[in-house]
Amino acid sequence: MWPKSVAAFLWGLVLAISLMLIVFRILPAAVDVKLFVGLMLGFCVWVGVMTFCYSRNSAKAASVVCVKWLMASNLINALLFFSQT
Repeated sequence: MWPKSVAAFLWGLVLAISLMLIVFRILPAAVDVKLFVGLMLGFCVWVGVMTFCYSRNSAKAASVVCVKWLMASNLINALLFFSQT
């Protein structure tokens, strides 16, 4: 249970930050609104990823799926970063 807990905590945190960065770059609003939306959605995403990790049979199975999601969100973040600068 501890390996799934550690994987759920870390992957949930990393994926929530990465996905909220995409929302922060896309959302056309003031900075304070972006931060509020990011805080609320980020917590929900973190809880969702943690629940997903607990539903898998092992920490390795959860990590494989989370790495795929992280690579996709990193690619989108890179595209958004280079298209805005």
